[in-house]
Amino acid sequence: MSLSVLTALFLSLVVSLSLSGTSYAESETTCTNCVQIPSYEIDLYKEIFPLTVWTDSQIYDHYSTVKVNGYLKPQNTIAPILVVVTNPVGNVVTIQQLSPDIDGNFSFELNTHSPLWAQNGEYILKVQSGAETRQFRTTFTLVSSLVDSSDKCGSGEISILANNGRIYCIPFNVAKGIVTGTEGKLNSDTKTITLNLRGHDIESIILDVPRYILDSKSSVNDDSVFTVMYNGKMTEYQELEGDSDSRQIKLNSPATSKATIEIIGTHAVPEFGSISILILLVSIVSILVVSKSVSNRFVKF
Repeated sequence: MSLSVLTALFLSLVVSLSLSGTSYAESETTCTNCVQIPSYEIDLYKEIFPLTVWTDSQIYDHYSTVKVNGYLKPQNTIAPILVVVTNPVGNVVTIQQLSPDIDGNFSFELNTHSPLWAQNGEYILKVQSGAETRQFRTTFTLVSSLVDSSDKCGSGEISILANNGRIYCIPFNVAKGIVTGTEGKLNSDTKTITLNLRGHDIESIILDVPRYILDSKSSVNDDSVFTVMYNGKMTEYQELEGDSDSRQIKLNSPATSKATIEIIGTHAVPEFGSISILILLVSIVSILVVSKSVSNRFVKF
């Protein structure tokens, strides 16, 4: 059996389990089984499942347009597509009804600049056409940002210009020395924060990185280490105990007048590699075989 077939079988099992028993009447504040489709797997999901949906990003602010695309297999277009979005406290912020084109494709936009979208956090996007077996759920996150001017960050914060045109603030502290200038950039495509600092006699710096700006995960609930570069070279860092909303990174800094720090994270949603898929499939098949064997023992007298 080829790896692509094994991958398809695994995805089918995961999504089928995640979508079963779900109702639009539920008031949900978390969605541990929602599916965020990587761009390179969209065609695979479209081939396997009757209904799929994905967004153009995973993180937006309150001045964004969320671009949503989806696909409903043409043979399943027996009912219109119902769209429901709920905010982090479980309230419905929008309900829409639409129809796909002749090829099964559909798209729509969500404007987050509204009082209904004022909550920061995870929003759940659900689409359904007819029966619950033709349902798909995904999530995206809304965060606070500043507009237009970097001077809106406080004196103890570094202004971060993201590639979505918005500005975010990262708190920092230095041990000894003086910081005379800071600037930063966030590339959400490469999951990298680049910080440029100017100063003198700085012994160490502590960065309080909000998780909604950048995080590093090995699974949904498990943190993994960041990759940190200092002046172009990989460097070690110490992670201090922070709260659930941020991660504190401590870097020892030689007494240089300029420093460039790059912090590279990952997606919060785990991506399974080839070996992980094979291991999981073997485990599932083994459980099914054992269950069938035990069942047959009880049936035969």
